[in-house]
Amino acid sequence: MKEKLQKYAPLMIIALCSSLLTAGLFIVAEPKIFKAEPMKNQASLQPIVQNASYLSEPIGTGAIVEARKKVAPSVVNIDTVSVVTTNPSIPFEFRDFFPPGFFQNQQQVKGAGSGFIIRSDGYILTNEHVVRDAQTLKVTLFGGKKYDGRVIGTDPQTDLAVVKIDGKNLPAVEMGDSSKLEPGEWVVAIGNPYGFHDTVTAGIISALGRSLEDPNKSGNLIQTDAAINPGNSGGPLVDLNGKVIGINEAIIANAQGLGFAIPINLAKSIADELIKKGKVERPATPWLGVGLVEINKRIAEYYGLPNEEGAIIQVFPSSPAAKAGLIDGDIIKEVNRKKVKTPQDVVDLIKDLKVGQQIEILVFRDQEYKVFKVKLEAKPQQQESQNKSRAPFRNN
Repeated sequence: MKEKLQKYAPLMIIALCSSLLTAGLFIVAEPKIFKAEPMKNQASLQPIVQNASYLSEPIGTGAIVEARKKVAPSVVNIDTVSVVTTNPSIPFEFRDFFPPGFFQNQQQVKGAGSGFIIRSDGYILTNEHVVRDAQTLKVTLFGGKKYDGRVIGTDPQTDLAVVKIDGKNLPAVEMGDSSKLEPGEWVVAIGNPYGFHDTVTAGIISALGRSLEDPNKSGNLIQTDAAINPGNSGGPLVDLNGKVIGINEAIIANAQGLGFAIPINLAKSIADELIKKGKVERPATPWLGVGLVEINKRIAEYYGLPNEEGAIIQVFPSSPAAKAGLIDGDIIKEVNRKKVKTPQDVVDLIKDLKVGQQIEILVFRDQEYKVFKVKLEAKPQQQESQNKSRAPFRNN
Protein backbone atom coordinates (compact mmCIF):
# COMPACT_ATOMS: atom_id res chain seq x y z
CA MET A 1 0.00 0.00 0.00
CA LYS A 2 2.80 2.35 0.91
CA GLU A 3 4.45 1.64 -2.39
CA LYS A 4 1.25 2.53 -4.25
CA LEU A 5 0.96 5.85 -2.39
CA GLN A 6 4.56 6.69 -3.23
CA LYS A 7 3.93 5.71 -6.84
CA TYR A 8 0.85 7.91 -7.29
CA ALA A 9 1.78 10.80 -4.97
CA PRO A 10 3.36 12.96 -7.72
CA LEU A 11 0.29 12.53 -9.89
CA MET A 12 -2.04 13.49 -7.02
CA ILE A 13 0.04 16.59 -6.27
CA ILE A 14 -0.07 17.65 -9.96
CA ALA A 15 -3.84 17.12 -10.09
CA LEU A 16 -4.34 19.11 -6.88
CA CYS A 17 -2.24 22.01 -8.17
CA SER A 18 -4.04 21.97 -11.48
CA SER A 19 -7.38 22.19 -9.72
CA LEU A 20 -6.27 25.10 -7.60
CA LEU A 21 -4.87 26.89 -10.66
CA THR A 22 -8.09 26.39 -12.60
CA ALA A 23 -10.16 27.68 -9.71
CA GLY A 24 -7.90 30.71 -9.51
CA LEU A 25 -8.34 31.43 -13.19
CA PHE A 26 -12.13 31.33 -12.84
CA ILE A 27 -11.98 33.70 -9.93
CA VAL A 28 -9.81 36.17 -11.83
CA ALA A 29 -11.80 35.92 -15.08
CA GLU A 30 -15.24 36.33 -13.51
CA PRO A 31 -16.76 39.60 -14.90
CA LYS A 32 -17.66 42.37 -12.54
CA ILE A 33 -21.39 43.03 -12.21
CA PHE A 34 -22.39 46.63 -11.52
CA LYS A 35 -25.72 47.19 -9.86
CA ALA A 36 -27.64 50.11 -11.26
CA GLU A 37 -28.36 52.86 -8.82
CA PRO A 38 -32.05 53.76 -8.49
CA MET A 39 -32.86 56.86 -10.61
CA LYS A 40 -33.05 59.72 -8.21
CA ASN A 41 -34.96 62.11 -10.46
CA GLN A 42 -37.87 60.45 -12.28
CA ALA A 43 -38.86 63.82 -13.74
CA SER A 44 -36.01 63.51 -16.24
CA LEU A 45 -38.13 60.92 -18.09
CA GLN A 46 -40.79 63.50 -18.88
CA PRO A 47 -40.70 65.30 -22.29
CA ILE A 48 -39.14 68.73 -22.25
CA VAL A 49 -41.68 71.44 -23.05
CA GLN A 50 -40.21 74.54 -24.66
CA ASN A 51 -41.82 77.86 -25.40
CA ALA A 52 -41.66 78.97 -29.03
CA SER A 53 -41.77 82.66 -29.82
CA TYR A 54 -44.41 82.22 -32.54
CA LEU A 55 -46.86 80.37 -30.25
CA SER A 56 -49.17 81.65 -27.55
CA GLU A 57 -48.77 78.34 -25.67
CA PRO A 58 -45.96 75.78 -25.20
CA ILE A 59 -45.41 72.85 -27.55
CA GLY A 60 -46.60 69.61 -25.98
CA THR A 61 -49.82 70.88 -24.37
CA GLY A 62 -52.21 69.72 -27.10
CA ALA A 63 -51.31 72.37 -29.67
CA ILE A 64 -51.29 69.85 -32.54
CA VAL A 65 -54.66 68.47 -31.43
CA GLU A 66 -56.16 71.94 -31.28
CA ALA A 67 -54.68 72.92 -34.65
CA ARG A 68 -56.24 69.86 -36.24
CA LYS A 69 -59.64 70.54 -34.64
CA LYS A 70 -59.58 74.06 -36.02
CA VAL A 71 -58.64 73.19 -39.61
CA ALA A 72 -59.90 69.65 -40.30
CA PRO A 73 -63.56 70.66 -40.90
CA SER A 74 -62.36 72.79 -43.83
CA VAL A 75 -60.32 70.03 -45.51
CA VAL A 76 -61.99 68.20 -48.41
CA ASN A 77 -61.33 65.11 -50.51
CA ILE A 78 -61.30 65.56 -54.30
CA ASP A 79 -61.95 62.58 -56.60
CA THR A 80 -61.46 62.99 -60.33
CA VAL A 81 -61.98 61.02 -63.52
CA SER A 82 -59.97 62.04 -66.57
CA VAL A 83 -59.34 60.63 -70.03
CA VAL A 84 -55.66 60.22 -70.83
CA THR A 85 -54.32 59.67 -74.34
CA THR A 86 -51.26 57.44 -74.44
CA ASN A 87 -48.90 57.47 -77.41
CA PRO A 88 -46.21 54.80 -76.99
CA SER A 89 -42.71 55.77 -78.00
CA ILE A 90 -41.65 54.18 -81.27
CA PRO A 91 -37.95 54.02 -82.24
CA PHE A 92 -37.22 56.58 -84.95
CA GLU A 93 -36.07 53.93 -87.40
CA PHE A 94 -39.57 52.38 -87.37
CA ARG A 95 -41.73 55.53 -87.40
CA ASP A 96 -41.90 55.71 -91.19
CA PHE A 97 -43.81 52.42 -91.23
CA PHE A 98 -46.74 53.66 -89.08
CA PRO A 99 -49.04 56.66 -89.63
CA PRO A 100 -49.30 59.29 -86.85
CA GLY A 101 -51.53 58.15 -84.00
CA PHE A 102 -51.45 54.48 -85.11
CA PHE A 103 -50.77 53.24 -81.56
CA GLN A 104 -52.68 56.02 -79.82
CA ASN A 105 -54.93 54.84 -77.02
CA GLN A 106 -57.39 56.54 -74.66
CA GLN A 107 -58.25 55.34 -71.18
CA GLN A 108 -60.07 56.62 -68.12
CA VAL A 109 -57.91 57.40 -65.12
CA LYS A 110 -59.18 57.97 -61.60
CA GLY A 111 -57.34 60.34 -59.30
CA ALA A 112 -57.66 61.63 -55.75
CA GLY A 113 -56.28 64.55 -53.82
CA SER A 114 -57.07 67.05 -51.12
CA GLY A 115 -58.11 70.67 -50.90
CA PHE A 116 -59.44 73.16 -48.37
CA ILE A 117 -62.24 75.67 -48.25
CA ILE A 118 -61.05 79.28 -48.53
CA ARG A 119 -64.46 80.95 -48.75
CA SER A 120 -67.71 80.00 -47.06
CA ASP A 121 -69.58 80.22 -50.38
CA GLY A 122 -67.84 77.13 -51.73
CA TYR A 123 -64.45 78.14 -53.13
CA ILE A 124 -61.76 75.50 -52.59
CA LEU A 125 -58.00 75.76 -53.12
CA THR A 126 -56.03 72.75 -54.34
CA ASN A 127 -53.14 71.78 -56.64
CA GLU A 128 -53.43 72.16 -60.41
CA HIS A 129 -52.09 68.64 -60.94
CA VAL A 130 -54.93 67.23 -58.80
CA VAL A 131 -57.63 68.48 -61.19
CA ARG A 132 -55.66 68.46 -64.44
CA ASP A 133 -57.70 67.14 -67.40
CA ALA A 134 -60.52 66.12 -65.03
CA GLN A 135 -63.82 65.45 -66.82
CA THR A 136 -65.75 64.78 -63.62
CA LEU A 137 -64.93 66.06 -60.17
CA LYS A 138 -66.47 65.03 -56.82
CA VAL A 139 -65.79 66.90 -53.58
CA THR A 140 -66.39 65.22 -50.22
CA LEU A 141 -66.60 67.43 -47.15
CA PHE A 142 -65.34 66.62 -43.66
CA GLY A 143 -68.72 65.26 -42.57
CA GLY A 144 -69.10 63.05 -45.65
CA LYS A 145 -71.44 65.24 -47.71
CA LYS A 146 -70.64 65.10 -51.43
CA TYR A 147 -70.83 67.82 -54.09
CA ASP A 148 -70.17 68.05 -57.80
CA GLY A 149 -67.25 70.40 -58.30
CA ARG A 150 -66.16 72.54 -61.22
CA VAL A 151 -62.78 74.06 -61.93
CA ILE A 152 -62.87 77.86 -61.83
CA GLY A 153 -59.27 78.36 -62.93
CA THR A 154 -55.82 76.79 -62.90
CA ASP A 155 -52.25 78.03 -62.90
CA PRO A 156 -49.80 75.31 -63.95
CA GLN A 157 -46.79 77.52 -63.27
CA THR A 158 -47.49 77.58 -59.52
CA ASP A 159 -49.44 74.28 -59.50
CA LEU A 160 -52.54 75.94 -58.04
CA ALA A 161 -56.23 75.61 -58.88
CA VAL A 162 -59.57 76.84 -57.54
CA VAL A 163 -62.60 74.56 -57.44
CA LYS A 164 -66.19 75.69 -56.78
CA ILE A 165 -69.03 73.77 -55.17
CA ASP A 166 -72.60 74.96 -54.63
CA GLY A 167 -72.48 75.22 -50.86
CA LYS A 168 -73.26 77.91 -48.31
CA ASN A 169 -72.00 78.75 -44.83
CA LEU A 170 -69.10 76.35 -45.22
CA PRO A 171 -66.20 76.39 -42.70
CA ALA A 172 -63.35 78.35 -44.30
CA VAL A 173 -59.78 78.15 -43.04
CA GLU A 174 -57.91 81.00 -41.41
CA MET A 175 -54.83 81.91 -43.40
CA GLY A 176 -51.52 82.80 -41.84
CA ASP A 177 -48.54 84.81 -43.07
CA SER A 178 -45.89 82.66 -44.76
CA SER A 179 -43.45 85.57 -44.94
CA LYS A 180 -42.89 85.24 -41.18
CA LEU A 181 -41.97 81.56 -41.20
CA GLU A 182 -38.63 80.32 -39.90
CA PRO A 183 -36.90 76.93 -40.22
CA GLY A 184 -37.47 74.85 -37.11
CA GLU A 185 -41.10 75.89 -36.54
CA TRP A 186 -43.59 73.10 -35.94
CA VAL A 187 -46.17 72.45 -38.67
CA VAL A 188 -49.06 70.04 -39.24
CA ALA A 189 -50.07 68.48 -42.59
CA ILE A 190 -53.71 67.45 -43.04
CA GLY A 191 -55.14 65.53 -45.99
CA ASN A 192 -56.42 62.26 -47.39
CA PRO A 193 -53.39 60.10 -48.29
CA TYR A 194 -54.31 56.86 -50.07
CA GLY A 195 -57.96 57.60 -49.31
CA PHE A 196 -57.47 57.71 -45.53
CA HIS A 197 -59.58 60.74 -44.70
CA ASP A 198 -58.59 63.31 -42.08
CA THR A 199 -55.00 62.11 -41.71
CA VAL A 200 -52.76 64.33 -39.58
CA THR A 201 -48.96 64.32 -39.57
CA ALA A 202 -46.58 66.70 -37.84
CA GLY A 203 -43.03 67.90 -38.31
CA ILE A 204 -41.02 71.06 -38.68
CA ILE A 205 -40.16 73.53 -41.40
CA SER A 206 -36.86 72.15 -42.67
CA ALA A 207 -36.00 75.01 -45.02
CA LEU A 208 -37.46 77.89 -47.02
CA GLY A 209 -37.01 79.07 -50.59
CA ARG A 210 -36.67 75.64 -52.18
CA SER A 211 -37.07 74.79 -55.88
CA LEU A 212 -38.31 71.48 -57.31
CA GLU A 213 -36.76 72.11 -60.69
CA ASP A 214 -33.21 72.46 -59.34
CA PRO A 215 -32.25 71.90 -55.67
CA ASN A 216 -29.24 74.19 -56.16
CA LYS A 217 -31.38 77.16 -57.18
CA SER A 218 -33.54 79.30 -54.93
CA GLY A 219 -37.30 79.00 -55.26
CA ASN A 220 -40.39 79.78 -53.22
CA LEU A 221 -41.36 76.41 -51.72
CA ILE A 222 -41.46 75.43 -48.05
CA GLN A 223 -39.56 72.24 -47.23
CA THR A 224 -40.93 70.14 -44.37
CA ASP A 225 -40.35 66.75 -42.78
CA ALA A 226 -44.04 66.35 -41.92
CA ALA A 227 -45.12 63.18 -43.76
CA ILE A 228 -46.78 63.97 -47.10
CA ASN A 229 -48.06 60.99 -49.08
CA PRO A 230 -49.99 60.46 -52.34
CA GLY A 231 -53.43 61.95 -51.79
CA ASN A 232 -52.09 64.74 -49.56
CA SER A 233 -51.61 67.04 -52.54
CA GLY A 234 -53.67 70.20 -52.19
CA GLY A 235 -54.15 69.80 -48.45
CA PRO A 236 -53.15 72.49 -45.95
CA LEU A 237 -49.87 72.86 -44.10
CA VAL A 238 -50.80 74.48 -40.79
CA ASP A 239 -48.97 76.17 -37.95
CA LEU A 240 -49.75 75.27 -34.34
CA ASN A 241 -52.14 78.20 -34.06
CA GLY A 242 -54.35 76.52 -36.66
CA LYS A 243 -53.53 78.95 -39.47
CA VAL A 244 -52.79 77.69 -42.98
CA ILE A 245 -49.28 78.67 -44.02
CA GLY A 246 -48.85 76.45 -47.08
CA ILE A 247 -50.36 73.96 -49.53
CA ASN A 248 -48.87 70.47 -49.63
CA GLU A 249 -47.60 69.85 -53.12
CA ALA A 250 -44.85 67.31 -53.60
CA ILE A 251 -42.44 64.76 -52.19
CA ILE A 252 -39.20 63.16 -53.32
CA ALA A 253 -40.31 59.61 -54.00
CA ASN A 254 -37.28 57.69 -52.75
CA ALA A 255 -36.53 59.86 -49.73
CA GLN A 256 -37.88 60.24 -46.22
CA GLY A 257 -38.77 63.53 -44.63
CA LEU A 258 -38.57 65.58 -47.84
CA GLY A 259 -41.92 67.23 -48.53
CA PHE A 260 -42.70 70.55 -50.15
CA ALA A 261 -45.51 73.08 -49.85
CA ILE A 262 -46.50 76.27 -51.68
CA PRO A 263 -46.42 79.34 -49.38
CA ILE A 264 -49.90 80.62 -48.57
CA ASN A 265 -49.04 84.25 -49.40
CA LEU A 266 -48.31 83.24 -53.00
CA ALA A 267 -51.39 81.00 -53.08
CA LYS A 268 -53.68 83.80 -51.86
CA SER A 269 -52.71 86.16 -54.66
CA ILE A 270 -53.01 83.42 -57.30
CA ALA A 271 -56.38 82.25 -55.93
CA ASP A 272 -57.78 85.80 -56.00
CA GLU A 273 -56.82 86.18 -59.67
CA LEU A 274 -58.20 82.76 -60.60
CA ILE A 275 -61.54 83.57 -58.95
CA LYS A 276 -61.76 86.92 -60.73
CA LYS A 277 -60.39 86.01 -64.17
CA GLY A 278 -60.12 82.22 -64.34
CA LYS A 279 -56.43 82.49 -65.17
CA VAL A 280 -53.21 84.25 -64.19
CA GLU A 281 -51.96 86.81 -66.67
CA ARG A 282 -48.19 86.86 -67.16
CA PRO A 283 -45.84 87.88 -69.95
CA ALA A 284 -46.18 85.27 -72.69
CA THR A 285 -43.52 82.57 -73.01
CA PRO A 286 -42.15 82.00 -76.55
CA TRP A 287 -43.08 78.57 -77.93
CA LEU A 288 -41.65 76.59 -80.81
CA GLY A 289 -43.89 73.57 -80.28
CA VAL A 290 -41.56 70.57 -80.42
CA GLY A 291 -40.45 67.76 -78.17
CA LEU A 292 -36.69 67.24 -78.09
CA VAL A 293 -34.73 63.98 -78.08
CA GLU A 294 -31.01 63.64 -77.47
CA ILE A 295 -28.93 62.02 -80.19
CA ASN A 296 -27.04 58.94 -79.09
CA LYS A 297 -24.57 56.75 -80.94
CA ARG A 298 -27.26 54.40 -82.33
CA ILE A 299 -29.38 57.26 -83.67
CA ALA A 300 -26.34 58.98 -85.18
CA GLU A 301 -25.41 55.78 -87.04
CA TYR A 302 -28.98 55.31 -88.30
CA TYR A 303 -29.12 58.84 -89.73
CA GLY A 304 -25.56 58.71 -91.01
CA LEU A 305 -24.48 61.64 -88.84
CA PRO A 306 -20.78 62.42 -88.36
CA ASN A 307 -21.33 63.10 -84.65
CA GLU A 308 -23.98 63.17 -81.90
CA GLU A 309 -24.59 66.93 -82.00
CA GLY A 310 -28.07 68.40 -82.51
CA ALA A 311 -31.56 67.52 -81.29
CA ILE A 312 -34.21 65.30 -82.89
CA ILE A 313 -37.69 66.80 -82.75
CA GLN A 314 -41.24 65.55 -82.35
CA VAL A 315 -43.58 68.24 -83.69
CA PHE A 316 -46.78 69.09 -81.80
CA PRO A 317 -49.93 69.49 -83.93
CA SER A 318 -50.87 73.08 -84.86
CA SER A 319 -47.67 74.41 -83.31
CA PRO A 320 -45.43 77.10 -84.85
CA ALA A 321 -43.01 74.37 -85.92
CA ALA A 322 -45.79 72.39 -87.64
CA LYS A 323 -47.05 75.51 -89.44
CA ALA A 324 -43.53 76.22 -90.71
CA GLY A 325 -43.17 72.72 -92.20
CA LEU A 326 -41.00 70.94 -89.65
CA ILE A 327 -41.80 67.23 -89.21
CA ASP A 328 -41.07 64.43 -86.75
CA GLY A 329 -37.52 63.19 -87.04
CA ASP A 330 -35.99 66.46 -88.22
CA ILE A 331 -32.69 67.20 -86.53
CA ILE A 332 -32.16 70.79 -85.39
CA LYS A 333 -28.57 71.86 -86.00
CA GLU A 334 -28.85 75.64 -85.58
CA VAL A 335 -31.26 78.25 -84.20
CA ASN A 336 -30.72 81.73 -85.65
CA ARG A 337 -27.29 80.56 -86.86
CA LYS A 338 -26.25 79.50 -83.35
CA LYS A 339 -25.00 75.94 -83.14
CA VAL A 340 -27.08 73.34 -81.33
CA LYS A 341 -25.21 70.50 -79.63
CA THR A 342 -27.86 69.23 -77.19
CA PRO A 343 -31.64 69.55 -76.68
CA GLN A 344 -30.99 71.95 -73.83
CA ASP A 345 -29.32 74.33 -76.28
CA VAL A 346 -32.63 74.65 -78.15
CA VAL A 347 -34.51 75.36 -74.91
CA ASP A 348 -32.01 78.01 -73.84
CA LEU A 349 -32.00 79.73 -77.23
CA ILE A 350 -35.80 79.85 -77.58
CA LYS A 351 -36.50 81.13 -74.06
CA ASP A 352 -34.39 84.23 -74.70
CA LEU A 353 -36.50 85.20 -77.74
CA LYS A 354 -39.88 86.96 -77.94
CA VAL A 355 -43.40 85.92 -78.86
CA GLY A 356 -44.08 86.89 -82.50
CA GLN A 357 -40.39 86.88 -83.42
CA GLN A 358 -39.47 85.08 -86.65
CA ILE A 359 -36.44 82.81 -86.39
CA GLU A 360 -34.42 80.62 -88.73
CA ILE A 361 -33.92 76.95 -87.91
CA LEU A 362 -31.40 74.79 -89.72
CA VAL A 363 -32.42 71.12 -89.79
CA PHE A 364 -30.95 67.93 -91.19
CA ARG A 365 -33.50 65.84 -93.15
CA ASP A 366 -33.06 63.10 -95.76
CA GLN A 367 -29.30 63.53 -95.89
CA GLU A 368 -29.48 67.26 -96.59
CA TYR A 369 -29.71 70.54 -94.70
CA LYS A 370 -32.79 72.76 -94.92
CA VAL A 371 -33.63 76.16 -93.43
CA PHE A 372 -37.09 76.92 -92.08
CA LYS A 373 -38.49 80.24 -90.94
CA VAL A 374 -40.66 79.90 -87.84
CA LYS A 375 -42.77 82.55 -86.13
CA LEU A 376 -42.81 81.90 -82.38
CA GLU A 377 -46.15 81.93 -80.57
CA ALA A 378 -47.18 82.22 -76.92
CA LYS A 379 -46.98 78.92 -75.06
CA PRO A 380 -50.49 77.56 -74.40
CA GLN A 381 -51.48 76.87 -70.80
CA GLN A 382 -52.06 73.22 -71.66
CA GLN A 383 -48.43 72.94 -72.70
CA GLU A 384 -47.37 74.47 -69.36
CA SER A 385 -49.31 71.66 -67.66
CA GLN A 386 -47.50 69.03 -69.70
CA ASN A 387 -44.15 70.51 -68.75
CA LYS A 388 -45.13 70.52 -65.07
CA SER A 389 -46.21 66.88 -65.21
CA ARG A 390 -42.67 65.86 -66.09
CA ALA A 391 -41.27 67.18 -62.80
CA PRO A 392 -39.76 64.16 -61.02
CA PHE A 393 -40.84 65.19 -57.52
CA ARG A 394 -44.54 65.83 -58.05
CA ASN A 395 -46.93 64.17 -55.63
CA ASN A 396 -50.37 62.77 -56.56
